[in-house]
Amino acid sequence: MKIAALQYPFSPDGEEVFSRLLNLYQKCPPVDLVVAPELGLTGYEASFALDFVKEALARLKEEVSQKGLPLLVGATDPEEKKSAAYLFTEKGAFKVAEKINLFPGFDAPKGFRPGRRSLPFRVGEAPVGVLICYDLRFPELAKYLVTRGAKLVFVLAAWPQIRLFHFHQLLRARAIENQVFTVGVNATGSVAGHKLAGQSVVFSPLGEEMALLKDEEGILITEIDFREISSARQLFVTSRFCPPPTPEEKILPLPRLLPLLEEARALGQQIVFTNGCFDLLHAGHVSYLYRARQEGDLLVVGLNADTSVRRLKGPQRPINPEDLRAKVLAGLSAVDFVVLFEEDTPEALIKAIKPDVLVKGADWPEDKIVGASFVKAYGGRVVRVPFEHPISTTKLLERIKNEAPSH
Repeated sequence: MKIAALQYPFSPDGEEVFSRLLNLYQKCPPVDLVVAPELGLTGYEASFALDFVKEALARLKEEVSQKGLPLLVGATDPEEKKSAAYLFTEKGAFKVAEKINLFPGFDAPKGFRPGRRSLPFRVGEAPVGVLICYDLRFPELAKYLVTRGAKLVFVLAAWPQIRLFHFHQLLRARAIENQVFTVGVNATGSVAGHKLAGQSVVFSPLGEEMALLKDEEGILITEIDFREISSARQLFVTSRFCPPPTPEEKILPLPRLLPLLEEARALGQQIVFTNGCFDLLHAGHVSYLYRARQEGDLLVVGLNADTSVRRLKGPQRPINPEDLRAKVLAGLSAVDFVVLFEEDTPEALIKAIKPDVLVKGADWPEDKIVGASFVKAYGGRVVRVPFEHPISTTKLLERIKNEAPSH
């Protein structure tokens, strides 16, 4: 597979950046894929000139259709306000990746929203994956792409000169730990007064530097031989995830949970809390919990103990005892911890945990959500999540009762 990495300067003028992209693209010799940096369509500072972004995306689609060389480039998704990667081919334009982790103090104030993980995609017969800039610092994201089949991981970047050493070392590490090719495609110029590093580079599955373009504007062409992956994996294969935690590891009493949450806070993690009975777990619960998890870095679920459920729901409930309900909840990847409480409300639990984000269903008005005023008083957020499925444990029980054969 032959690839061409485009390296060119960013500036506040989005039209100038786009012109440089087009100029280099037109100069490319025949290759299997041309690759440009993060937000390479406009540069960073013009990334929210959304009308221009839409025009540039349409123009690029025409250019690629005429020249016939597939192009992978970073651009703002004008609808979802995310930093994304688009693959342009003769068949059209496709969004293939989103920036998951926003660079602190830089991306969110600009207006970007965090993205979601994307699967690898094929260029010809080769499965490849994409990370966007800051996501390079999160090894689990590269591992996810490789375990889903990616043989080459592109990192589209606007990486600063001051941290160039990190850029190359992290690319090399991702190559070695996953035994794949990594390609860092970076911009030059500057963003908001910060000099960008350039230094686009390719590493082999053994971590060897295969090609490097220093700080000049230009095209870095590299031939990738995927047989090198098989060679690198002859002795051992590291492209797998560690086993997930058992449900029992996630179910903790409050005294054991609180120190773990303090450690998470020390790492800058945002703690999300929600609660419920979760008697018969159903699709509505699952989508709700995954949506809650997206509000932060760690989700704690307060689970009503059996005595609490009986007081709230009646003597026939719960259907499943607390230990089984806790185990089922803890089996969900979106749930990091489960903690039981005996009271009718989770007020005491919320005051002990002090979550950064309190999540409840959208059917609850905010002034009726237990703990809402407490959380907001110290700067936390209250998020009301709509239910995607019109289903509940009560409705399920009614249906079972109504459809049961009579004797």
